[in-house]
Amino acid sequence: VESAGNPYGGGGSNPYGSRGNSGGMGMSGQGSSNPVIRTNASSQSFTPISGLNMYSNRWTIRAKITNKSEIRTWSNAKGEGSLFSVVVLDSSGTDVKCTFFKEAVDKFYNLLEEGRVYTFSGGRLKVANMQYNTCKSQFEITFDQNSEIHLQDDAEDIQESYDFVKIAALSEMEPSGFVDILAVVKHVADPAVIVSKKSGKEMTKCELTIQDDSGADVRLTVWGDLAANAQTKFANLPIVAFKRARISDYGGRSLSGSGCSVNPTIPQANQLRQWWADNGSNTQARSLSSAGGGARGADPFEQRKTVSSIKEEQLGYNEKPDWLSFKATITFLKKDKAGDEGAWYTACFNSGDPCKNMFKATQTSDGFFHCDKCQQ
Repeated sequence: VESAGNPYGGGGSNPYGSRGNSGGMGMSGQGSSNPVIRTNASSQSFTPISGLNMYSNRWTIRAKITNKSEIRTWSNAKGEGSLFSVVVLDSSGTDVKCTFFKEAVDKFYNLLEEGRVYTFSGGRLKVANMQYNTCKSQFEITFDQNSEIHLQDDAEDIQESYDFVKIAALSEMEPSGFVDILAVVKHVADPAVIVSKKSGKEMTKCELTIQDDSGADVRLTVWGDLAANAQTKFANLPIVAFKRARISDYGGRSLSGSGCSVNPTIPQANQLRQWWADNGSNTQARSLSSAGGGARGADPFEQRKTVSSIKEEQLGYNEKPDWLSFKATITFLKKDKAGDEGAWYTACFNSGDPCKNMFKATQTSDGFFHCDKCQQ
């Protein structure tokens, strides 16, 4: 319920309304925990995402959710909790990342759906960390349980905009940048679960091989729920628009991303679909990614290198790395120092969480082994 002169409800100088027992934003006057859902906001004015700034906290944006993450949990010295994030896009073509913590997760996670349009107000702005943020907005928004989020009906005026780059051009682009890619997903590998080196937590990944009409293909990795459902989502060779995928020089050139639209209704997708149907599916593509990523099989026999040819061609001496395939037998494993185990290590015996036989165990003076991860 909105009071006169204050679109967030409540009174006084607090733009986010009262946080007392009388109910806050997005809550009814009886203190209900359910957010207010409004289907008609024709009388309300909205701030474009591109117009958000740190000097104004009285804003309401109207935007479509283009990506929604899974719920993640954390636990550290400061406490524990949960969070999830969404990316929302408005009619100006600008998107922004929004994050929900703790109580806001319980309140909003099951109510927000990808592809639906909502109005959002009562959030806090902060400058975005562009190392991890792929959105156009220079800000990020944090919402709490007192924020207001209202469902809208009309989404036709909010359309995703792209600046597509051809796959062949990726080899000349610097890593760590972001690109929009329109391509055919011609191969979907089996999803795999890995353990993050940074957090020690399990992560699901899936590697796709995508190709366009530039004569090249590349490996693109998706993560989380998208990776777990990739076999179904990317079945039957769909045309997919990937939004702001990150470029990496891992394995030559590769991509990583989560924002995508399958079989988008845009002219470029129709043209690519026609090319694929005419003869594109029979085109021999040049791979920008090495075979080591798991999404592809081994290179053809004629493309393999011998050890002598690697030396003769002085591969590896250029400014940029050279990527190749060769088949050989290991005849020697070097140990750098006394006690070094070489290419393997003694792992923790604990097959359950958190180690799962992956973390190194160190031998103690009494001849036993100790794992710093699980303290066993």
